[in-house]
Amino acid sequence: MTDQGNAPGLVLKNATVLDYFPVALDATAAPRVATTDLRVQGERIVARGDDLAPEPGDEVRDLSGVTILPGNINAHSHLYATLAAGMPGPARAPENFTDILTQIWWPLDRALDAEAVSMSALTGAWDAVRCGTTLLFDHHASLSCVLGSLDLVEEGLDKVGLRGCLCFEVTDRGGKGQRDVTVQENERYLQKMADAPAGEVPRFRGLVGAHASFTLEERTLELLEGLCSRYGVGLHAHLAEGATDREVSRDRGWADPLERLASAGLLRPGSVFAHGVDLSPLDMATIEERRCWLVHCGRSNMNNGVGRAPVDRFPERCAVGTDGLDDNLWGELRTTFFRGNEGGRGPLSHADAARFWLGNFRLAREVFGEPFGSLDAGAPADFLVLDRFQKTPLNTDNWLGHLLFDFHPWDIQEVFVGGRRVYRNGDAAPVDGATVRATAARLWEAMGRES
Repeated sequence: MTDQGNAPGLVLKNATVLDYFPVALDATAAPRVATTDLRVQGERIVARGDDLAPEPGDEVRDLSGVTILPGNINAHSHLYATLAAGMPGPARAPENFTDILTQIWWPLDRALDAEAVSMSALTGAWDAVRCGTTLLFDHHASLSCVLGSLDLVEEGLDKVGLRGCLCFEVTDRGGKGQRDVTVQENERYLQKMADAPAGEVPRFRGLVGAHASFTLEERTLELLEGLCSRYGVGLHAHLAEGATDREVSRDRGWADPLERLASAGLLRPGSVFAHGVDLSPLDMATIEERRCWLVHCGRSNMNNGVGRAPVDRFPERCAVGTDGLDDNLWGELRTTFFRGNEGGRGPLSHADAARFWLGNFRLAREVFGEPFGSLDAGAPADFLVLDRFQKTPLNTDNWLGHLLFDFHPWDIQEVFVGGRRVYRNGDAAPVDGATVRATAARLWEAMGRES
C-alpha cells in the first residue's frame, strides 16, 4: 500500500454497509450488514467503525442509513457487442447456434473497425456503471482491427472510470496469419501490463483469450499454452456453449473440448471458462481439480437456445457473467435463480445463488490480488451508494433476498471506483447519443444490415 500522505478523505457516516467478505478471506467469511462509518482516502477504505472522527479537510456526509455495497463484477462480458442492440437480423433467420455465430456474431466482429471498437467499449462501460458494475472480465474480438484493440477497450473503460481484465479472442477461423496477429495482440497487452508501474490498486489486468475449442487448431493450443506459461496467467475462453463445441471437435477427429484443453496444458489455475452447458459430471470434477473458474451466462444461453447449464453441478470456483447481453449483474443473478425454479423448486438453491454471486468477487481477488467484495479498512474503495428509498429492512440474514428481489439499477445514486466518484444518477453520458447512433448505423451497414 502506498503512502497516501495528508490527502483529504471522505467520511461516510451512519451508512448501512453490506459487504461480502472481510479483507482477509477465510473459510468462515460470510456476507454481513452493519450500520457504521467508513473513511475513504486515496484509492482505499482506510477506516471503518462507529463515530469515526474526520481528519482536517475531510468531506463528511451523513447517509442516515442509506445502503452502501461493493461494486458489481462481471465475470464474462463482450463489450464489442454493445452496438448490436436493435441491429436488424440476417436475411435468413438463424435455426441453431452455429447459424447465430456465422450470421450474427462473426460478421459483427469482422466489421468492427477502430472507431467502432472504441465506441462499443465506451458506451458499454457507460451502460455498466449505470448498472453498478465496476469491474469487467472482458473477452474481445474484432478481426479487422486487432493490433492495439485492447488499448481501445481499456481507454473506453478508463474514460468511465471502471476496472477491467482484458484479452483478445484467438481463433483459427480467419486462417494462420490472422491467428498469429490475435496471439500477438494478447502478448502485446500482457507485456504492457507487466511493464506498467505498480499503482495503488491495479485498474487493469490481462488473461490469454481464445474463442472455443472447435475453432482452435492443435498448433494454436500450443501457442496459447506458451503464452499462459510465459506470463503466468490463465486462459479466458468459451467452453461447451452447447453441443456445437463437442460435435464439431468430433467431426474433425479431435478429442472432446475439455480433454483437448487439458492435454494442451490449458486447464490451469486461474483459467476462466464461460458457459459449460454441455459438460459431464466428470468434466465438472476435472475443472474443480484443476482449480479453474466456470462462469454461468444464463440469459445468453436462453437467448441462443443452447440448453440449460447444470448449475447445480458447477465447481466451487463458479461465477456469473452476461456474455455481452448487458452488464446488469443483479438481473443476471435473479434470472438464473428464477430459471432454476421454472420446472419446480431447484436445481439452483439460495445457497447456490449466493455461491455464484460471491464467486465473482473471489475471481477478482485471485486475478487482481486485491480484496474486492470487502468494505473493511484496506479494501479498494469500489462501492455503490443506493438512493434513500428502500422498501424493506436489509440485514445479514436477508442480503441475498435483496439482490434477488429488490435491488435494481435505478436504485443506484452514486458509484465509486478507487475512491473516486465515477457516476452520479443523472450524469450526462460521456459521448453524444447522435454520435453513437451514427457509428452503430455505419457498423450495421458494413455488415449489410442497414436500418
